[in-house]
Amino acid sequence: MTLKIESRTTVRLNLQKLTEHIHSVLETIPREHLRGVSKLVLVDYVTDSRLDPQTRRELPGLYHPRMPGSPHAWLEIALKPLTPEGSFWKRLSARLALKANVTATLLSLIAQHYYLTLSHGVRKGQYEQAIRSYVDRQLSIYARTRKGWRARLIRPFLPWLEKLARWLQKKYHQQARQRRA
Repeated sequence: MTLKIESRTTVRLNLQKLTEHIHSVLETIPREHLRGVSKLVLVDYVTDSRLDPQTRRELPGLYHPRMPGSPHAWLEIALKPLTPEGSFWKRLSARLALKANVTATLLSLIAQHYYLTLSHGVRKGQYEQAIRSYVDRQLSIYARTRKGWRARLIRPFLPWLEKLARWLQKKYHQQARQRRA
């Protein structure tokens, strides 16, 4: 079952390129992780009435689980929070980071679906960490499938960058422990 992509947005973007990008991300996801998801809807803002208005304006995506009245779960990605208004530089940086933000949002929504419906053995307090690790793992898998010139340029340096990231994370945790003590 393929994921149907609907566009209900008024954001001025090249939606054809955005849907192609979404399809390229979905190709790296195992098919069984998407079992039960029927569609992905691109909207301006999340319109769920259960959320307060301020949260709706800032939320980049929302997972709608399968409810008794609907046969399938579906995903909703809001593009206005990912493309903020403001100065020229803020808009430019948001446009340059749009694909990365859409990718991370999409993967987090898929991870929510996977861990809430298909995965067993994850406790309620462990969902956030499990979703983060899922997104990190799938982002690295997606990055390895890229074939552009930027990917080819960065790929030889990835082991050193990952080692640097681990070292920085270790230093951060040490400083946090020292502040608590």
